[in-house]
Amino acid sequence: MRYLIYSIFFISILFLVSCSNQDDSNKYTVNLTIVGAEDTWVYMEQQIDNEWVKFDSAELKSGTAVFSGELEHPEFFFIKIKDQSNYLPAFIEPGIITVTGSATNPNERSVEGSKAQEEFASITDSLNNYTHAVRELGMNYQKAKGVNDTVLMKQIEVDYESLNDQKKSFIMGSALTHNNSVVSVFIVLNNIHSFEFEELAELDSSLDPSIKNSIYVKELAKKVNTLKRVSIGQPYVDFTLNDPEGNPVPLSSKVDGKYVLVDFWAAWCVPCRNENPNIVETYNKYHDKGFDVFGVSLDRDLESWKTAIEDDGLTWTHVSDLQAWNSEAGKLYGVKSIPHNLLIDPDGIIIEKNLRGQDLQDRLAEIFN
Repeated sequence: MRYLIYSIFFISILFLVSCSNQDDSNKYTVNLTIVGAEDTWVYMEQQIDNEWVKFDSAELKSGTAVFSGELEHPEFFFIKIKDQSNYLPAFIEPGIITVTGSATNPNERSVEGSKAQEEFASITDSLNNYTHAVRELGMNYQKAKGVNDTVLMKQIEVDYESLNDQKKSFIMGSALTHNNSVVSVFIVLNNIHSFEFEELAELDSSLDPSIKNSIYVKELAKKVNTLKRVSIGQPYVDFTLNDPEGNPVPLSSKVDGKYVLVDFWAAWCVPCRNENPNIVETYNKYHDKGFDVFGVSLDRDLESWKTAIEDDGLTWTHVSDLQAWNSEAGKLYGVKSIPHNLLIDPDGIIIEKNLRGQDLQDRLAEIFN
């Protein structure tokens, strides 16, 4: 009997230790020091769907605070002081992490104890080289434009495309090579506008199962599924939004035996406004032959949207929910950047994406001529 009691007691202790070890493996502790900060509250926040979400909070006393909790995989946070706009960006992961910053100088900061942060910093340093090169190209382009050097401008445009392709290859190559890295997936998501559906689908299928529960891996899978649903060759997905007068207009009311260009744009988007004259010309040329445009605005201000429609002479149907990047239609179609468009044929099948400039003119000439 005594042996049975001891056995049960020993098994119980093993069970408790096992559970404790399992929990400890996911625990994080962030020792925060902010030099020159007054006593207040600090928060670990994330940006989800363009909204700030508080994940953890701690009281800051004499410039120090401690966050603690559980994370299965590394996640990117912004450590913010209450009622201040400055923040400390950091990858937090299980373990003990030390974050140091300044209340007056946001550039004075350090993160120690996070391997994910080290990986992120390394990749970011490489990406900064591309950023500096693009900035230099931009300055040279403005100089060439100032003296109307069209030959140099054209060369700079070619160089920019080449540089952008190199950056894309670096980001995706890093993610495919380090397919068990949450950080690599995070960086892909932050540059997702650069990648096509096929590239993202390849990465999604290549990721190591060990990180399948990461919020970033789940977000990537979600985006891939969305883009697959609205990829070329798929039937269009209907939605209904209000026109500028507040009347609900479904996309299906326009897809009725016509070729319809669904154009995602906004009044504040300079490249969109620059492309509008080309769409106007195309619309005027082919509208009577069976071509229509369905404008979907990612604006937030009604009057700005209406003014842009009038100023640019956009005489086709326009809709919006005035939710900017939270537009339901934008989410439905996986819009990552604007201008963005897709061409639907009379049978309701998506046949092209992101036709702009001469490409739009040439494709419609091929269809109607």
